[in-house]
Amino acid sequence: MKKRGAARIRAELAALLAAVIILCPLATGAGRLEDLTGAPYVVEGQTPQPLQPSQSKPAGRLNSLVTDGKIKVSDLEKVAEDYSSVPDKFLQQIQGRDTITVERFEEYALEHMLSSQYVQRFIDDYFVFKQGNKYQYLPVEKNAPKHSYDWDNLVHYSREKDYQVNGSSRVLKGIDVSVFQGNINWNSVKADGVDFAFIRLGYRGYTNGAIKVDSNFHKNIQGAQAAGIKVGVYFYSQAVSRAEAIEEAQFCIDELRGYSLEMPVVFDLEGAQNSQYRTRGMTTQTAVRMVEAFCDTVENAGYRSMYYSYAKFLAEHEGMVAQLKDYDLWMAMYYRVPFFPYNFQIWQYSASGKVAGIAKEVDLNMLFLDYVPN
Repeated sequence: MKKRGAARIRAELAALLAAVIILCPLATGAGRLEDLTGAPYVVEGQTPQPLQPSQSKPAGRLNSLVTDGKIKVSDLEKVAEDYSSVPDKFLQQIQGRDTITVERFEEYALEHMLSSQYVQRFIDDYFVFKQGNKYQYLPVEKNAPKHSYDWDNLVHYSREKDYQVNGSSRVLKGIDVSVFQGNINWNSVKADGVDFAFIRLGYRGYTNGAIKVDSNFHKNIQGAQAAGIKVGVYFYSQAVSRAEAIEEAQFCIDELRGYSLEMPVVFDLEGAQNSQYRTRGMTTQTAVRMVEAFCDTVENAGYRSMYYSYAKFLAEHEGMVAQLKDYDLWMAMYYRVPFFPYNFQIWQYSASGKVAGIAKEVDLNMLFLDYVPN
């Protein structure tokens, strides 16, 4: 949400957080919310050509696991324990050495097709994504505001994660649901430690562009609020223009009449999954203008706003994060340890969570307590 509404929300959130008791650990990534005030949720865009490792990449790196362009083999071995996909043959090749250069590590990555998650742990000036038998190296924006989360504070459980500072959890546990989760027992969800829920309000068709309400929206929002869960809503967009984004925002405002929300109204912007999607080929500037239009329309109607997308989409739309620095971001990345250096307030870390009261798998999220909506 935009920074201009901070005073109005700080008092509300202070009261909310004072009353919150975390009943169980949260999903993946987390951070210190005081550093995230006024940052954006996530959006993504166009696809650059895949690059071979080491192409057009500066020698200087920021990663604490890299010193003077070299990586300790002991660090490579230790991090490999987090990923069962790291092949023994690679570990055997590096065994007995003290260090290897970053460039040599990238060559090994191609040779052994190491997972992008594992490679990313040693590179933090570029996003690393796999494309077939190659890697994409997408530069981190230098001018976009950065978070200060310390991922050494991540605590991993079998299906969930927590973010703890000095032994105290610093996140709220959340889920997001739609008609695809079926009938939900919201009292059981609350008893399982869920603090907040984003409920799909509606969506636009990805081919014909028709706007529809989620058939379980009203049942879900009423059930969640009756159970004492903090509620926000999201709209799955397939808008292709600023005017369509405003139309989607107004649709949300109309459907929300009679409801009050404790959490934002979210613009869900994602990449086209195939050539049939009407959003295929969307430019960065179009995406930026749509986020601004949706969020501004929602804010002007008296709601807090936010945008959602996944890390790869954002990385592929260079310049988007910097341009949307005044909007809050809900970021999706299903990594054991996330790599997303920019400001974000909520992390969707899993699409396969299990929560009491919901028979099907559900997305898991964590909201960093240092985040003050505004």
